[in-house]
Amino acid sequence: GTAAMGHFVKVVPLALGAVGAVGRFLRRRNVSIRAAASKPPVAPVAKRKPHTVLFGNVVGENRGPNPMEPPIERVDDLFWLRDDLRKDPEVIAHLKAENAHTESHLAHVQPLVKRVYDEIISSIQETDDDLTFPWGSRYDYFVRTVKGKSYPIVCRVAKVIDASTAAKKPREEVVLDVNDVAKPLKYCDLGSFRLSPSHDVLAYSVDPSGYETYEIRFKDLRSGKHLPDVIAGTAGSVSWGCGNTEVYYSTQDDAHRPNKVWRHTLGTPQSADECVLTEDDELFCAGFGRSSSGEFMLLESESTETNEVHTVSLATPGGAPTLMEPRRLGHRYYPEHRGAHWYVLTNRGGRINFDLVCAPLLSPQESGWTPLSSLAVAGTLADGPGEAFEWKQGRTLESITAFADFLVLEGREGGFSAVWVLQLAPKREDGVVGSDASPVAEQAFIATWHKTQWPSQNCCVYTAAASSSLGCVGANQIFDADHIFITYMSLTTPKTVYRYNMRTGDKVAVKTTPVHGFDADKYATCRIEVAVRDGTKVPVSIAYRKDLRVTDGPMLLSGYGSYGASNDPSFSRENIPLMDRGVVIAIAHVRGGGEMGRYWYETEGKYLKKMNTFNDFVDVAEHLVSEKWTCPEKLAITGRSAGGLLVGNAVNMKPGLFRCAVAAVPFVDMMVSMCDPSIPLTTGEWEEWGNPNEARYYDYMLSYGPMENIAPGPKPEVLVTSGLNDPRVAYWEGAKYAARLRDACEAGCNSRVLLKTDLTAGHFSATDRYHYFKERAYEHGFILDSLGLAGAEPTWSTAGGGAAKNPKP
Repeated sequence: GTAAMGHFVKVVPLALGAVGAVGRFLRRRNVSIRAAASKPPVAPVAKRKPHTVLFGNVVGENRGPNPMEPPIERVDDLFWLRDDLRKDPEVIAHLKAENAHTESHLAHVQPLVKRVYDEIISSIQETDDDLTFPWGSRYDYFVRTVKGKSYPIVCRVAKVIDASTAAKKPREEVVLDVNDVAKPLKYCDLGSFRLSPSHDVLAYSVDPSGYETYEIRFKDLRSGKHLPDVIAGTAGSVSWGCGNTEVYYSTQDDAHRPNKVWRHTLGTPQSADECVLTEDDELFCAGFGRSSSGEFMLLESESTETNEVHTVSLATPGGAPTLMEPRRLGHRYYPEHRGAHWYVLTNRGGRINFDLVCAPLLSPQESGWTPLSSLAVAGTLADGPGEAFEWKQGRTLESITAFADFLVLEGREGGFSAVWVLQLAPKREDGVVGSDASPVAEQAFIATWHKTQWPSQNCCVYTAAASSSLGCVGANQIFDADHIFITYMSLTTPKTVYRYNMRTGDKVAVKTTPVHGFDADKYATCRIEVAVRDGTKVPVSIAYRKDLRVTDGPMLLSGYGSYGASNDPSFSRENIPLMDRGVVIAIAHVRGGGEMGRYWYETEGKYLKKMNTFNDFVDVAEHLVSEKWTCPEKLAITGRSAGGLLVGNAVNMKPGLFRCAVAAVPFVDMMVSMCDPSIPLTTGEWEEWGNPNEARYYDYMLSYGPMENIAPGPKPEVLVTSGLNDPRVAYWEGAKYAARLRDACEAGCNSRVLLKTDLTAGHFSATDRYHYFKERAYEHGFILDSLGLAGAEPTWSTAGGGAAKNPKP
């Protein structure tokens, strides 16, 4: 993004309503309830209706620059499950039947699911105040959660400014109670939360369905009432422009691609809003963000591989955009502003891990970009510890935030997340830089710099958000600051926020997320490297409970490996119930992610190198088995979204290597989705996987498309989860995948293939915190049951219907 910048159905033991639903489902198939007690529930059978899918040129559609002619035809007999409106009665009935089938198959696990859920909830400080952080000159803000309430409450207190205010007890003020926002909604996601410069008006956006289309609302914090302004049909982000009446937002085209940025003035109708940026290229999305200085709005057009930025001065209302540097294929740059200079992260010149450069405020073009280190005057100021902050191969820069005297860079080094603090040269009264006598407001070179240090390298460290329940708000809102908040955690260390002194490097823990009952000394974490088939060393992060680890024991292995996103070893309270039952937690940092830098993704894990991602994961699993960490009968795997693509391929490649798999909102119908530009986000994804409409990519993508490579034979047990309103990975991908997996199971294969679709959620699952933890407990219940750790058996395995599938350990 520009200027340095992604849940619940109540699970209970089979209640009367659920029994009735299951009963009606079974009666439609003339199967009695009594018979169901001695035989496994019968899965819904999706009808087959042949539909021709074209790969290549289609008149009137954008199929890319080089579509195949004539197009290749493939038949998809489950295409009918796609309903763009999510209202087709036949489709909804099928999804409900699948849900009922899953519930009946896991009825015996419900007591375990409840125990796991209770363990998770008991570890939470349900009523808690998160980090208090300053925002503006008048208030300190914090986020509160209250027992029994699903959503956060954002509060503030007036700052102690002088003796008169110090004598008064600060009055606590509720800025926004998200529980009130959610009351009339089946789903509620807060996309943005932005305060006007005066802090008298709040702008926030709400998604009421999970489809990621947001409504922007405005609340007058002086009266506590909402203003009449409502901006409908937005992409979710909102930022204040000039003063306290101008805001920026974006909208989407029919394919759900953010393509326009608008400027709105409070008190005027949305129809009068001004469009300040339009992006017509379907590979690109339009976005915006305010510079940390607050002096500029940055308008961005960005594809996966290329971007360009326009700047708008916020000194006066209605400023015109100015192009910083025209787009050039493969070039990406991200500017930040401080004083008389732009500070830019750029990948130009083959530096795919990004370099830091600087440009004069009034001459921001690439021709004027210069590395900061080269601007230093020899002998004037000290360099950093041993070297200037120059580009180097093993260091990846991912984001930049400017402060009055500092730059804070986030990224990776040696495969680990990292934060660097660069102290800039002090301002000079005469406005002269060194010996060249060029007049600027301040010197644009580094006085000193350091890499922040933490208890463990194998951790997750980043600049702090206001709260995990309000991730759209950063905690570092003061530009003229010497201190920032940084979050640190690991697989066995709960999230801790530190107040970090950028001048001295000193830090103090100011907020540790409570995890009741968790004793870190009982758990261990380590990082190993696995040499995969081509000799590349793939890192693996591991955590376990010391006294319960056994040879060939149970393990849950997860992975992602796409978009250059790093799957860092962060703390998850949901994993404690698994480790407390002897399950080892492992994360394979496979190629396609960003853990080892941009080359791990750009040259090793996308396009025609995508098979590296799946081979890495399978090779890591085989290594963990060979080293006795686990065994195939005790190995579970899981992945979400593109991680579901990873899981689908692993199951296809080595079905006998895994006992079970959870494929959450899995991107498994890749070929059919990627050929169709009408499906949300498809065209932009062509720079991730390739375009199957082009001969160059068709055969390669077909070779690993999970849906096209399901072979007949035994399968692991698989739980597929989807969200009906998901615009990123449509619900029908999971529904089709479950049906095709079942078709491929040979006679005598007892493996369960289960589908659970949340009919009220989208891609990111439930936003209601209690519902979210119920979903995680449900998935864990399935995993523990499949691994033989449930301590319960289905009724049909003990009612004379055959040997138990899942005996007690």
